[in-house]
Amino acid sequence: MSEPTTTNRDSNAGGYIAAATALVGTWILISAFVYEPPAANFWNDVIVGSAIGIIAGYNAVKADDREGINTGGASLVAFLGLWMVVAPFVFETVFEAAFWSDVVSGALVALLAGYNVYQSRGTERRTRTAEAETR
Repeated sequence: MSEPTTTNRDSNAGGYIAAATALVGTWILISAFVYEPPAANFWNDVIVGSAIGIIAGYNAVKADDREGINTGGASLVAFLGLWMVVAPFVFETVFEAAFWSDVVSGALVALLAGYNVYQSRGTERRTRTAEAETR
């Protein structure tokens, strides 16, 4: 028969970090309406902020499950955070509050999601191994 391996988790820190990342993603979405940046930056904030919020929120919910945090999803969120740091320069955002909101929020998302990627790669997952039965 097969035996499940144990999960090597000391705490649920990854879920809390993913939840904090989802909140920052939600702020990026809301900031598009608060600061009213130019059209390209507005839609960038709406789309990227929504994606960060949804993916990081999914990871926050799944952190307690057997599978744990989705490493691919956390990697995508980290990449989107880095994009948010670069985006104000690409779209030439002139409104200072919108510029710094995107840069600081993006850096925070990249750091938090990067930590989740690091943590989830080192986590041993609970899996069942298939072994041939002997008679």
